[in-house]
Amino acid sequence: MVIKQAVILAGGRGGRLMPLTKDRPKPMVEVNSKPFLEYLVGELKKNGIEEIIMLLGYMPDKIVDYFGNGEKYGLRIKYSITSIDDETGTRIRKVKKLLNEKFLLLYSDNYWPLNLEKICEFYARHNTLASITVYENKDGVTKNNTLVDESGLVKIYDKSRTDSRVNGVEIGFYILDKKVLDIMPEENFSFEANILPKLIEMKQLSGYLTSERYYSITTPDKISVVAKYFSSINLLK
Repeated sequence: MVIKQAVILAGGRGGRLMPLTKDRPKPMVEVNSKPFLEYLVGELKKNGIEEIIMLLGYMPDKIVDYFGNGEKYGLRIKYSITSIDDETGTRIRKVKKLLNEKFLLLYSDNYWPLNLEKICEFYARHNTLASITVYENKDGVTKNNTLVDESGLVKIYDKSRTDSRVNGVEIGFYILDKKVLDIMPEENFSFEANILPKLIEMKQLSGYLTSERYYSITTPDKISVVAKYFSSINLLK
């Protein structure tokens, strides 16, 4: 199985990053003089992605003007611009007609050294409608929210991060079958809060466990950590 399309959730206000997001959307916050989102685009290109769909809401022109049609990166970039108040699931549902039968979904504020071939192999082996990437979090950088069992199926997704049985952190980098959209409601909804529990109940959510740390720009104090990491691996210098 080969994935050639990626969908990036990039529509939120980025309130926790204020005042950095006063004049730009969260994924355009600079790390080592480049927008964080550009690192993700580079990682996707490196992994053979040919088309990216960016799901925008807050200050969309800042992203569209910077990335354009993707030609300068050697790929195609398309945009879906909807209400700032749209939640993650709603943004995905609204691009149904643009989606391939199978695609990669990721957040615009998490970086992880992607190995698309490996997670595709895992996904195909488990034959589920969806697969998520779960950081094992042995260094305790954040609170766990996901339980993956020995067979590779996700048994718990706990958005509140209070369940003591969980053994990792869901970091995005989903592989999704387009059929997942068939279980989406019509109202405004969160993909994580509404769809992940449904998939777990259906036994259609597998979890790729990784010990490779992820890096996030969700709060200002994390940006210096991300910058140091990117410098150490000479990423997009």
